[in-house]
Amino acid sequence: MIAEAPPQPVPTLVQTIGRSVTGRPIRVVRRGADDAAVDVLIVGVIHGNERAGLDVLRQLRYATPPAGVRLWLIPTVNPDGERRRTRQNARGVDLNRNYPGGWQPIGSPWQTYYPGRAAASEPETRAVQALVRRVRPDVTLWYHQHANRVIRPAGGWSLIVARSYARTSRLPLLSWPPLRGTATGWQRAVDPTSAPLVIELPAGPVRGAPLRRHVAAVWDVARLAVAWCAKDPRRCR
Repeated sequence: MIAEAPPQPVPTLVQTIGRSVTGRPIRVVRRGADDAAVDVLIVGVIHGNERAGLDVLRQLRYATPPAGVRLWLIPTVNPDGERRRTRQNARGVDLNRNYPGGWQPIGSPWQTYYPGRAAASEPETRAVQALVRRVRPDVTLWYHQHANRVIRPAGGWSLIVARSYARTSRLPLLSWPPLRGTATGWQRAVDPTSAPLVIELPAGPVRGAPLRRHVAAVWDVARLAVAWCAKDPRRCR
């Protein structure tokens, strides 16, 4: 009888991709093989008072991605806001209004949707931009709260991915009014073949069966991207 080989550990790399206004590191955890065909980027926190996405990332941090998938996990792109429990970063900027493409100046620091003094004025925004340009993720999931829905994109590959996530997670797939200066809007502009999505979790922590469904939804989306890539090799990075 031939003994089975022990499972191989999943290659893991932790990188600092930038720093916040006050100098706190912004880190990404990469999980998966170097030759994986599909890259999935997942952001746990962009608004410091919307932290439930961390529950999902903690589960993914030590899980084995599906074959052909490389995960890029950013627990928080707003470590200052997370520490302060504020929506904004340390300069009072809503980072999800600070991206180029539709950016417009409104309000003043610490107002709810203040977009900063200029597009990409914040170091947290620029750190994410650099990573996205380098990795070119096939799918990006941005976790928010507390609207309890998957935000419905306009169509195409993004809509296919959104339907998959909504079905497995049991969140409704619902539209949202157009917003300016968002991370997902910028991503769609720089890479129309990608699928950046907003996942609006309900209020409170994610535990038990709902947490398991969100992890399963991530895996379903990742496998869908692998199948899509195999069907159309031009999508493969």
